[in-house]
Amino acid sequence: MKKILAIGMIVTALFAFGCGRNPQFGVVDMQKVEQESDVFKNATKELQDKGKNMEEEFKQETQGKSEEEQKQIYTKKNNEMMTARAQAQNKVKASFEAAVSEVAKAKNLSAVLIKEAVPQGGVDVTEDVIKAMK
Repeated sequence: MKKILAIGMIVTALFAFGCGRNPQFGVVDMQKVEQESDVFKNATKELQDKGKNMEEEFKQETQGKSEEEQKQIYTKKNNEMMTARAQAQNKVKASFEAAVSEVAKAKNLSAVLIKEAVPQGGVDVTEDVIKAMK
């Protein structure tokens, strides 16, 4: 009975991993993506510019206002900035996920993992992902 169970587990594992083929996985260096990706750089610059503009608007809008009115304006500007930050993050995330999917499919990879989480192994696809991000 134990032999049948062990054989069943081995057969299940073989089917799960492609009947003996060696599945490859990719790795991507997220720090390098953040430093070199135009999508990431553009999103960061847009947020910085928006932050500067909102700071100037805040100064103009709060001039001569009571402390309570200033708090309300601050809360409004803060919410606008948080929304802009979330939109930028979503844009970068969507671009990254699409690029990873495209690269994985092109290179026939079973998965793409974060390089920092993989002690060894994997095909480094960082450059390919950076190029594919739009």
